[in-house]
Amino acid sequence: MINEPYYILAGEEGFKGRLLDAYLAAGYYRMMHTIFTTHYTQVIIEGAPMPVFWLRTQVQKIKENRKAIAIRRQCALFTITIKKAVVTGEVEDLYSLYYNSIDFSTASTCYNCIHDKDMPNPFDSMMIEIRDKGILIAAGYFDLGQNSIAGILNFYHPAYKKYSLGKYLMLQKIDYALANNIAWYYTGYIGTSFTKFDYKLFPDTVAIEVYLPVERKWVPYEMMGKPGLEGYWANILKDEV
Repeated sequence: MINEPYYILAGEEGFKGRLLDAYLAAGYYRMMHTIFTTHYTQVIIEGAPMPVFWLRTQVQKIKENRKAIAIRRQCALFTITIKKAVVTGEVEDLYSLYYNSIDFSTASTCYNCIHDKDMPNPFDSMMIEIRDKGILIAAGYFDLGQNSIAGILNFYHPAYKKYSLGKYLMLQKIDYALANNIAWYYTGYIGTSFTKFDYKLFPDTVAIEVYLPVERKWVPYEMMGKPGLEGYWANILKDEV
């Protein structure tokens, strides 16, 4: 049951529309120009790989918490642009500032984070730009299906950290989904023993579902929580023995 990360290459149709919806719903996610699935990451916890579980948000069910409302208020004067995804010199300059401010390992350029120069891009992607008086201060990327979007990357100017621009970009992606009658926002995975990915529970855990790989179905996150997911993982390990 516990598999090594498994990758799928795109056919001529790419990973778009209903096909992307189907893969996302089956617990797959973008990795550069492929899609993959996994049950753990290489972050080692107590000598073992850390288990992870895929999340998605049903956007129509969201009731924003106080934090979300406060973020919208403090970012209200910034300018938002949503357009087809590109990686420009301006974007790379911003990413470089972000990259040099973080304390975790990731690609050193925006392009290398989301693209593979040796493979055609099979995704239909959009980007969000946030500007303050014309200056690019944050950018976010997401892929389009027919009834779903998948958040791929968010980054921001470190001088604007107090504005929670990463979460503001998540809110903008949710707004895009709502405006375009898209039901699902896929945010990637969460770790049971690691808090780095907990921001994906924003802005409303009631609207979030988690994928159970044995049953191959989505259930309400609040039905499980991290303790429940840890117990679920322990049972998987028992069955593997």
